[in-house]
Formats: sequence, structure tokens, C-alpha cells
Amino acid sequence: MKKLGIVGANGFLGKTLVEVSKDFDFKTIEITRKNFDEYTDYKFDILINAAMSSKKYWASKNPFLDFQKSVELTAELVFNWNFDKFIHISSISVNETETKHPYSINKKAADIIASYSKSLIVRLGALYGKGLQKGALYDLLNSNKLYVDLNSEYNYICTDFVSRWIYSNIDQEGIVELGAVDTISLHEIAKFLDLKVESGERSERIFSSQIESGMPHANEVLKFAKNYAF
Repeated sequence: MKKLGIVGANGFLGKTLVEVSKDFDFKTIEITRKNFDEYTDYKFDILINAAMSSKKYWASKNPFLDFQKSVELTAELVFNWNFDKFIHISSISVNETETKHPYSINKKAADIIASYSKSLIVRLGALYGKGLQKGALYDLLNSNKLYVDLNSEYNYICTDFVSRWIYSNIDQEGIVELGAVDTISLHEIAKFLDLKVESGERSERIFSSQIESGMPHANEVLKFAKNYAF
């Protein structure tokens, strides 16, 4: 049985990675801030870094803190921890480095560091699933003011799907991008649920044309949204 360490085990994706790992042949070790230092000398067969910050707006206001939570954390794991395989959870936002957004630049730098090891770098689109606590979809479903325009589009993909894909492709190496094959707008979700919310002026589109085959459609988020809202 392979020893699997999940850094960020109590995070949004981390919790699902832990739960789904029970369906596979792993001895799973949950690593959080509280027990982080206990495993620096432990030998893992597979180490997953699911602990990088996913707060894009926060990163724009706190670029150095985001650097610490993304780049410095990744460097510590890659260079100081003991493992055979490193799985690095990243974002398709690395493709936006020309915008000079701190979030994208820091994610790109962390990806480069992760590539020094025997690794699988998983760049994700917009996520939804159990434990959703932030982001445009969360704000929409909780009738909070949106910081983006309702026409903003996302390639939503479920955390459970992502987790199962990772474990089913555990031997793969290199860089992969996971997200829906298309996008759905916040306006479409709000209309489906008959929600009226206050929105911002900034419009964004989260999508990649380089996603892996076999990905779902973005409108699958509607079932989750309906169950969440009602």
C-alpha cells in the first residue's frame, strides 16, 4: 500500500482528495498547518501539494503573502521533503501571466519549482463541490454581492471528478489541465435558479483550450447549484 501525503488536507480540494483516496489503495496521511512539521522527514511514495492559496483577488492586494503561500511553500516541499512522486495542484491562471497579475505569476513560479522533481502538475479550472466557501459561485448562491460581472464565464469542474482523475492517472507526469470542455456564465446560473444579485463591473473568463480529454460540460454545475440553493 503506497503512502500518500496530502498537504492542505483540510482545504476545499484537500478534503475531497482525502475522502476519495479511501476508494483507492493508499495509506493516506492528512497534513495541515497543525502537524506540518511532523512530516518533514517522513518518506512518502506520493506527496500532493493542495495547499497553495486560491484567493485571486486577495493575491492582488497581498502579492508577497501570496508568494509565500504558493512559491515558498512549494519550494519547501520540493527541496526539503522526502517523496518519490510529487503532485502539484495549480491553476490554469498560469496562462494569464501576460496580465502581470501576482496570482498568475506566483502560480507559474511554483509550477516551475514543482517541475524540478518527478512530478505531475495539475492546473485546474474553476472548482465546485462539497465544502464550497468562496468564489463567484459561492457569492452567487448565497446572494452576496459579486465582485465580477454576471457575464463572467467559468469552466466549472467538480472536486470529486478532479480527485478521481488524479488517482486514476497517478503515474502520469508533466503538466495537465483539467476543467470543463466549455463555460457557463454566472448569468446563466442565476437565471436557472431565478436569483437576483448585485454584481461588479469586472468581467473574467476562466477557460483553457488545452484540457485533457474526457472532461465534463460546465453546465453540470447547475445540478450542484440547485441542490445547494434549495
